[in-house]
Amino acid sequence: MTRPPAPFRIAGPSDLDTLAALEAACFGARDGAFTRRQLRALLNNPNAYWLVTRDGRAMACWLKVSNGRARWARLYSLAVHPALRGQGFGKKLIKAGFVWMREQKLAVCRAEVKASNRAARRLYASLGFVESGLLRDYYAKGVDGVRLAMSIAWR
Repeated sequence: MTRPPAPFRIAGPSDLDTLAALEAACFGARDGAFTRRQLRALLNNPNAYWLVTRDGRAMACWLKVSNGRARWARLYSLAVHPALRGQGFGKKLIKAGFVWMREQKLAVCRAEVKASNRAARRLYASLGFVESGLLRDYYAKGVDGVRLAMSIAWR
């Protein structure tokens, strides 16, 4: 697997405390924040690919998914500490994930985002994601999500 570009590194089970703190700083219960148990399971999932900044203040997690007929990547989590937002970390993380997708021969990426998160929706659109549906009460009662997808043509 290709080494991730600076300032990122691949995260693993020893990063549980760091990622749990980042989740707490970025998300609340109504935002779909992961519990420590969920994070532990994801960090140990062989189909998960985690990137984190060296200081642990921005991370992303993708899952390699298959239903027997097709395979795709799911951007499962993207978190940038509030103090770092607007500095391009989210875009850099997603682009670094595209490298992993290419290595895994995954040409489709799916994701979900809070409908009210305009900044994230603009970020995803700038990278080629298309909004494909509204997910009522996805994060909590009264907190809708938006389904996103993009196809990437590898040459």
